[in-house]
Amino acid sequence: MTETPAPTIVTVPDADLAAAVARPGGIARLADRIRASGAVAVAIGTDRFDLERGRGHRLDPTTAALALGRALPTHGLLVAAAPTREHPYNVARRVLSLDHVLDARVGLVVGARDHGLPATGEQHDAAEFAEVVRGLWRTWPLDSIVGDREAGRFADTTRIRPLDHDGGPGGYRVRGPLTTPSSRQGEPVLAVWHDVAYEGADLVLGAHRDGTGVAHPLVPLPAAADVSESSRASSPTTDTATDRRTLRDLLGLPVPATVGA
Repeated sequence: MTETPAPTIVTVPDADLAAAVARPGGIARLADRIRASGAVAVAIGTDRFDLERGRGHRLDPTTAALALGRALPTHGLLVAAAPTREHPYNVARRVLSLDHVLDARVGLVVGARDHGLPATGEQHDAAEFAEVVRGLWRTWPLDSIVGDREAGRFADTTRIRPLDHDGGPGGYRVRGPLTTPSSRQGEPVLAVWHDVAYEGADLVLGAHRDGTGVAHPLVPLPAAADVSESSRASSPTTDTATDRRTLRDLLGLPVPATVGA
């Protein structure tokens, strides 16, 4: 039996992102390169997970995703975060808000360490970080919004619940809930880098992971010289009102069953 190839995810180097925002028309040219790759989704900020490439000037991945998401209205976007720099509540709220703005085309990639920060010796559990983020995304179900103007009732507040996560000594204590309802795609895609062992992830990105099979590979972004002027001029235009595929749709991932429960 022939297996269906996995959808292509392209990774954008931080240096290319920085150059794109610094030059007029840079985001449009970067979007053309992404389209030329044949990818259905873009991973932004994963350089921070690499010891060699993770240092130097970088953009916030969610800010870069907002700019690219508008230039690529039918692509998915995965933004990177690591517990050495971020708190799970802030990440959960920021990524979910971005997912609403970009019409359910957003996901998160959690790595074990952000190498752009000096080592402090402090330990952070990336698997717990990912678990808290996912739990927060589920604290306010989207279908709890009823919008009953006559009754003056916006949502069924009985379905909005705190997370009440207590990771014990050295872990996270997060009460919740989020101030943002969940996504049209159920919840944003939750991916982990290949150095994070979290069984609840939708996707594992990067290289091989010892003992647990092969992670989903990332395709390098084509060089600017590989995108011809003719391809730029003929970039496809899509009616986003009719083509409203979510990131889960693009990657062939199901909506988590617990979201609608």
